[in-house]
Amino acid sequence: MLIEDSEGILLALLADAGVTPGRLAPDQVRAVVEVFSRFVLIPVEDAASADQDGDGALAQCGTFKFRGPREFEADLTRQFIEVADQDPEMWQLHCTLRWDPNEETDALRSGNVWSFGSSWDEFFTEAMELPGWDWALKTLQPATLDVTFAMV
Repeated sequence: MLIEDSEGILLALLADAGVTPGRLAPDQVRAVVEVFSRFVLIPVEDAASADQDGDGALAQCGTFKFRGPREFEADLTRQFIEVADQDPEMWQLHCTLRWDPNEETDALRSGNVWSFGSSWDEFFTEAMELPGWDWALKTLQPATLDVTFAMV
């Protein structure tokens, strides 16, 4: 796959699992994680290697005001750095789940973990143990899912 194709491929994998961006049922949160865990295994032809920190993943969670009002977010991001002779560009593909904050989410501390230097199994185990991701996988509250792709 090429970096520019990554968003379409992730969206197709999500659709195959019965998940589309927008409102999600609580049981679809786990499907998002399972799809993303397969997606990170797809090689990227025009990104630097994971050993060069050119292809990796970030899991993060917390209550933020990135879009204005406070929201609790659990996010999985795949980050790519292009292979280039000069000035390589960095791209991020976010798969972000959001909930209205409440007492439960306010009590959770924010956190993040990068995949660099870990196996994919280690990364996903550590990521899903973050308090926010642990809550996201167990909650009975519906979420919204946004998939965004941008150069950073």
